[in-house]
Amino acid sequence: MKKHIQWLAQEIDLWVREGVVTQAQAQAIRSRYPNAEEAHAWGRIAFAVAGAVLIGLGVILLFAYNWEKIPKYSKLAIIFLSLIAAHVAALYDRRPAIRETLHVLGTMLFGAGIWLIAQIYHMNEHYPTGILVWSMGALTLAWAIPSLAQALIAALLLVLWNGFETFNFHNENYIAPLLIFLGILPLAHVLKSRVLSYGGLAAFLFMFFTVHSRFSLLLPAFLCVAAALIAAALILQRTGRTPELASACFFYGNILYFIILFILTFESGHGSFSYFFRDGAHLLQGAAYLVVTFGLWIAALWPFHDLRQRIDDGFRVDYLAIPVALILYALQGFSIVALPRFVVWTVYNLIILFSAVMLMLQGFRTVNLRVAIMGAVLLSTLAFTRYSDLFHSMLARAAVFLLVGAMMIGIGVFFNRAHKTQKEGAR
Repeated sequence: MKKHIQWLAQEIDLWVREGVVTQAQAQAIRSRYPNAEEAHAWGRIAFAVAGAVLIGLGVILLFAYNWEKIPKYSKLAIIFLSLIAAHVAALYDRRPAIRETLHVLGTMLFGAGIWLIAQIYHMNEHYPTGILVWSMGALTLAWAIPSLAQALIAALLLVLWNGFETFNFHNENYIAPLLIFLGILPLAHVLKSRVLSYGGLAAFLFMFFTVHSRFSLLLPAFLCVAAALIAAALILQRTGRTPELASACFFYGNILYFIILFILTFESGHGSFSYFFRDGAHLLQGAAYLVVTFGLWIAALWPFHDLRQRIDDGFRVDYLAIPVALILYALQGFSIVALPRFVVWTVYNLIILFSAVMLMLQGFRTVNLRVAIMGAVLLSTLAFTRYSDLFHSMLARAAVFLLVGAMMIGIGVFFNRAHKTQKEGAR
């Protein structure tokens, strides 16, 4: 890490303790000055992994060329000795890049050994299990070292295992996302790695998607996941211990939440909720999702008495609409109240309209162009999808387009003036 960035990181922690800045403001400052050390380390790791993978493939092909002519016990000796040699050599080498390369080579040889031993003894086993064992070896080593490269390899292997189980054998694999959640994401916290945070969370969401591949299960499940990610990000942001993981949760949570909320603004989009929870298994599953999600939101908003102060410090007001969307989901999904479709459709439209307006207002108040643009894009998307049919009520549609266009121009003028004011103040 460069000295000035290290100094700034120490000062930011001091400012937070003294109350000079909030956790949200501290995170915003940190994001403007990323840690250069991780970028260089990631470059070294990438070359190490690529080199180790190529060497591992070369060794495997070399043995495979004469594999049938080698006696059984010689094959076993080659497999185990090469595996042990790679890891022992890594333990005695003090150069980080070389040590990482040798450990990755050992992991490649471990995977090759699984398939070669199965071939030697003619094991007709469920082949995705071999990938699972391989991933567990990489994940164990990732925690033991600890190692970013091993963690990424383990995540990739878990994705492959989940893919084979789901698409080739049509098994609902609930264990795979759980392994990512319990094995990869906590390691991202330990390593404080942005790459592993984003990559591990992407792997978790992909696996969660494959488990809920039915459309009637997909929307409600991902609405809960999106809300849970945002709540978890707020909790992590308040603690300030894992800004990388908090950033990843905010990123994926916001994208998922607004995509699903936008789908639900269409009358045909929320129809799947009406038949989501009909059998006992789905009823229990949906209830578990809701309990966990609401629990996270209570923790994120607690204590409630200082919520006004947190809003003044930068808490996004549009997030307060998320529990409302969840309550509506619960009422509809569990058939607690028989709500007309028009009412449900209208409420979801009002929620997304509220979110767009609050984002723009907060962008103006905090002079944050990114937040204001998010709100403007959200409002524009809603307006264009609701008023794009020019064959009916053209006057109303023209008024909406003119209003949204004027708001866009207003945003540009406001931030242009704010930028000039900042430049004049700097002088």
